[in-house]
Amino acid sequence: MTLMNNARIFFPPALRAGSLFLFCAVLYLLFRNVGVEYSSFAVITEHYIGRFGMRGLSAYFLLSGVATFFFVPRQLLSLVAGYFYGTLPAVFIVSLGAGLGCLLSMGYGNFLAKNFFQKNMKTRMQCLEHIFTKSTFGIALGIRIMPVGSNTFLNMLAGAAKIPFWRFWAGSVIGYIPQNYLFALLGNAGKTENTLPLVQSVFFYAVLFCAGFLIVKKNLPGHITLKYLYDGIVRGKE
Repeated sequence: MTLMNNARIFFPPALRAGSLFLFCAVLYLLFRNVGVEYSSFAVITEHYIGRFGMRGLSAYFLLSGVATFFFVPRQLLSLVAGYFYGTLPAVFIVSLGAGLGCLLSMGYGNFLAKNFFQKNMKTRMQCLEHIFTKSTFGIALGIRIMPVGSNTFLNMLAGAAKIPFWRFWAGSVIGYIPQNYLFALLGNAGKTENTLPLVQSVFFYAVLFCAGFLIVKKNLPGHITLKYLYDGIVRGKE
């Protein structure tokens, strides 16, 4: 086995460990000189994010792309952005950023980790390819609206599998928007003491889950069952 193949096999588990280390290092650099007056989350994040204006918007877009590639939930990014930028700007920024992160992780799966996935996750990849045979865009849209599973891991698998690249990406980016809107709305409501948005978000989340499930069910090939999905994707067995 060549050195390059060894690196490809090692990189996926190392990615999570490395991202955790990087996250801890960034936290240390940000907060090592922060005094007691910056102890609350709101003041700290406003000190580092809210004061930069348009530069902050551009930086947050790039941060969202890199962060989602490193397994950071886009819902958390939407929550923070909604607090500082308002609902609609937050949805726009984080959705574009998550689209960039999706592109990065699909590219990684296609160009760097394809051999690893084909060797170690062959059953999952075959199941994934069967699921997306009828409508790549529709299935991707429904999964993102729900959402289920690991966003980044699914992107990597899709990039490595024989799935139409741009249809999956387009369905993902559009499917990100409803969840991003929900959490950006919650973030924006965090500046007030109004509890109504929280109640509305619970109802909205349930509606999104049902809508995503129906979209996935409608676009699944006829021979695909829930048991097949569970065995193939979750358990990795035929």
